[in-house]
Amino acid sequence: MLNRILLTAITISTLFISSCVKNEYYTVEPDPQTQVPQYNFVFDDNFDNNINNWAFSDPANSAYVSIGSSRLKYSYLPPTDGTNTVAINTGAKLHRNFLVQTRIKTDYAMGITFGVSDNNYGFSFFIDNEGYFALYKEGDAKTAVQTILDWQYSEAIYKEGWNDLELEQVGNDWMGYVNGVKVFQVPSQYLAGDKIGYIVLAGTTGYADYLTVQW
Repeated sequence: MLNRILLTAITISTLFISSCVKNEYYTVEPDPQTQVPQYNFVFDDNFDNNINNWAFSDPANSAYVSIGSSRLKYSYLPPTDGTNTVAINTGAKLHRNFLVQTRIKTDYAMGITFGVSDNNYGFSFFIDNEGYFALYKEGDAKTAVQTILDWQYSEAIYKEGWNDLELEQVGNDWMGYVNGVKVFQVPSQYLAGDKIGYIVLAGTTGYADYLTVQW
């Protein structure tokens, strides 16, 4: 089992009405035959400051998150393999339809993590710098990671530069998008928690430009 270190920042949830969200709900046009979910609340962090307590420093594990220049920087450079997670309470309720949107850039492998609790590592939607993506159930301190979708190539992923990621739960399905292209649709699974954040593989320095959650 990969060595996992869960670093969870607990924040006070902030709810905004849906009119505060960015100009559009989707980076792609939804199927006209599919009913578009209506979201009532939004959490939006442009990383202009550390008000949501993302930043941490863990020298013993070579893991660091900092906020600066309106970006989140995540560095995890240990001598061994593993993953590192930072997740916060956005106020989102993940037992219903929800949408997570972010823009990230990575020199190795970074992704969204969702459904995280104090005792459960949730799920992860990864991309890497070679054009691959994957979906995992991250397990917990006693349960090994489980592969939902193994690494597979997508031309939608920019190997260099920024990538827009979206993870949406609609009904009983999870859908993943990269740069407006749907790369997977799988049955949803039980989420033990409501925290959302980022996950990186060992050897990664990655950046995030914003995080928006709607529910």
